[in-house]
Amino acid sequence: MRRVDWDGLNEFSDTYTCYSAAIAAWVAHDHDDWPSRVNPGLALTVLSAGDGLFGFVHFPPTLRAELGLVRRQADVAAAEAEVLEELARSGQVIVAGDGFRLPWHVAHGRRHVPHWYVLSGAPDRLEVIDPFACRNELGVQESTRVKLARADLPELLVGLGGGDPVLELRERLALGDDLQPQSGTCRWFVHDEVTDSRAPQGAERDQGVRELARHFRAHGQEREAYAQADDIWSIARHRAFLARHGARVATQRADAELASWVQEHAETLAKRWSHMAPLLMQATLSLGAGRSASASVPDALDELAAREQEASQAFPKGLDVGSI
Repeated sequence: MRRVDWDGLNEFSDTYTCYSAAIAAWVAHDHDDWPSRVNPGLALTVLSAGDGLFGFVHFPPTLRAELGLVRRQADVAAAEAEVLEELARSGQVIVAGDGFRLPWHVAHGRRHVPHWYVLSGAPDRLEVIDPFACRNELGVQESTRVKLARADLPELLVGLGGGDPVLELRERLALGDDLQPQSGTCRWFVHDEVTDSRAPQGAERDQGVRELARHFRAHGQEREAYAQADDIWSIARHRAFLARHGARVATQRADAELASWVQEHAETLAKRWSHMAPLLMQATLSLGAGRSASASVPDALDELAAREQEASQAFPKGLDVGSI
């Protein structure tokens, strides 16, 4: 079995979402060039999902098929047997878990939240690989690599229950294509040929950001409009990954043109997107206190849309921002 590139994965820990962290850890199991394989570039699709909600797609729609990730579902007993079988076959599984049930998660025993992680090793040698790190209202989530007792496995395989449309949208679109929700108690991904991929249909890149700006301009005085603040936070994480990865590629290749683009566009996008979380929080606090929300959220999104367009147009010719 290959040695896990734990140090390399950890260097990006503060640029992941839990989904991209799981994808990165899974790809790193077999590929030294895993950052390039999971680099989303400037990919972003925003789908109108009705009832004031949006679907957010952060990866190209071809990603799942290219990686060969097939979703499985079952009850706990069957899931345990099938997960162990996949570990014996390929050495790793992506588990779509529930932070409430995961001892290393900041939400453990406190809140039900979706959390993906990689289970690695063999049936008699289980290990959690989870390089995701963040700080939220519950505290600090640290990147984690920990041995796992076989007896603990069933509890850790139980996924999030249904009923929350925001979370269902997030899980459905997490791998770039459109996977319809499944109701199994446990859900996980194995390495196999993908035959059911479907590209999401929505507004792309800067047009998607403009769609969000219009939404907040029209509904910014409604508390429900801010239900997907975490999905907007995720955009900042993906742009931060692109900026860090792009800077490293530019250094490795001694590519001055790429280095200039990263500094002028990618790093600026990452920084400006990181400002959205406090702006969204400020708006919700104002509304909760009976005050009007300012126009800072839609104004910032309009500015970001322009910057996204400029970054796409300015990328060095002859390269693909999603494949560096």
